[in-house]
Amino acid sequence: MADDNGHGGSSQRVCSGRCRVEAYRRRKAIPEGMKTLHRWVRADGKRPIRPDGRPASSTDPATWSAFDEVANTGEGDGYGIMLGDGLACYDLDHILDKEGRVKPGHPGRIILERLEREGCLFAEISSSGEGLHLFVHSDAPSWRHDGVEFYSHGRFIRMTGIKWNPKRRRNAHQ
Repeated sequence: MADDNGHGGSSQRVCSGRCRVEAYRRRKAIPEGMKTLHRWVRADGKRPIRPDGRPASSTDPATWSAFDEVANTGEGDGYGIMLGDGLACYDLDHILDKEGRVKPGHPGRIILERLEREGCLFAEISSSGEGLHLFVHSDAPSWRHDGVEFYSHGRFIRMTGIKWNPKRRRNAHQ
């Protein structure tokens, strides 16, 4: 079993002290406004699960939990959030190069430029290290086009908590 960081073992039972500190920092990076939502689940790969290990559904709120409950269990190998009720996410696959910089010519640059002006709730590096999740307030319909995806309901997003800062020259994926 891997922890929230993708390392072997859960952060509570097997993870080293350094690993636990990093997992704590990543959870702390998530804005309080998102943490207060009762839309959290554990993850087993890209599959959402409940804190007790049973399957969770992106369309059944009865299978979702509070952030603290999800953060304090060792089931699965990570955590994520269910979108809906105004919480949406741009999923920009393969937008970052190996140095963590935005690739020139990637269609997601337009989204990044717009969100730099308008703001977003939280921007994180995805688990691949090559993509970004940009969380926003929106009820607009979901869509996909040219390597850019926008989801607004009925969708699970596995999170890393690795905050992306567009002002930094290099964003490290650890």
